[in-house]
Amino acid sequence: MQVKQVVVDALSDITGGLSNPRKMPEYAFSTPAIHCKVGSKLRVVEGSVCHECYALKGNYNWPNVKKALQGRYDSLYHPMWVTAMTMLIRIKVKERFRWFDSGDIDSVQCLRNIIGVCNGTPIIKHWLVTKEKRTVRKFLDEGGIIPDNLVIQMSGYMLDGDIVKGFDDCNQITHHLVHTDRDKARGHICPVEDGNGVTSCKQANCYACWDNGVNVVSSGIH
Repeated sequence: MQVKQVVVDALSDITGGLSNPRKMPEYAFSTPAIHCKVGSKLRVVEGSVCHECYALKGNYNWPNVKKALQGRYDSLYHPMWVTAMTMLIRIKVKERFRWFDSGDIDSVQCLRNIIGVCNGTPIIKHWLVTKEKRTVRKFLDEGGIIPDNLVIQMSGYMLDGDIVKGFDDCNQITHHLVHTDRDKARGHICPVEDGNGVTSCKQANCYACWDNGVNVVSSGIH
């Protein structure tokens, strides 16, 4: 076994490793959607963006995938997590990284840890989409700083709904909405799975979610 792979395996043992969603241009980090705090409440609300959660269906239900997701969740507060994740991303990722294609931040400390990784990988563009408004707000109110290479995208709660309010003071925070019909979309419309045969960000050559200059991105229902 090559030395590089031995290192990657050791780092993955600490962090739970990376996910590789087909829509993303590169790797991501995901945890079980069942642990989402706000998302779990929204799942019982008809008309919410979480009512038919894609991360509780399909491939996410395969036993090996569920085991990997839980392993990443269990790793989040490992004392070496920030160092190991930083090294893993430096080795595996070339340009862009997504946090939580499934799952969400679950505390201010979790967000601090992720920002520690972002600070340690300054040439990588990071994107974190979240519904945890209170957690992000508390982080900012406590003096937390979101680095320039991280875009935190606040997800709206309802289909065809409004953006999450209260973040006009931070340039690194943008917004994500989900529309039921293209005519109801606001902002930049995600081209992936928009009825045009495009199935990934790379295929569409669209990286709006990593761009803090794009204030609102709207996606069709998964």
